[in-house]
Amino acid sequence: MKVEFDVNMTTPVMYDYMMYHTVTGIQFWMAVAIGIMVCVIFFVNHNPLYLLAGIVVIAYLPIERYIQAKKQVTLNPVFKETLHYTLDDDKMAVDVMDEHMEAEWTSITKARSTKKSLILYTNRVTATIFPKESLGEDYDKAVELINKGVPAGRVRIK
Repeated sequence: MKVEFDVNMTTPVMYDYMMYHTVTGIQFWMAVAIGIMVCVIFFVNHNPLYLLAGIVVIAYLPIERYIQAKKQVTLNPVFKETLHYTLDDDKMAVDVMDEHMEAEWTSITKARSTKKSLILYTNRVTATIFPKESLGEDYDKAVELINKGVPAGRVRIK
């Protein structure tokens, strides 16, 4: 089986990816807890500065991640080009800017899904993002190839 599709990275997809990392980390939940505690102090002391501070603490990370996503999509030259992906039984391949890169399924360290994309990691800091909208009707075939090729225990796709 073989699946081919093109990806044009967008800010909403990159933001979804960045927020996935944010909410799966301790930093986000600590910020939310601190923000809620500061808001509770407002209800006790009735000082509007506490409410404002709580809202800022809670809203900071999502706003910052959106700005970061927009900057990354805008400034990264790779994302200005259309990325052409090919998935088959043995590997994942990408063609972009006259370059061809391949990764065997066994080199994928983990595979995850979000509301808007499939994410394949080749190490702790390098990920390939497949927007679900780019996969279209081939989404199920792509998931089947990933499940078949990536070693068991590394895949958590909903």
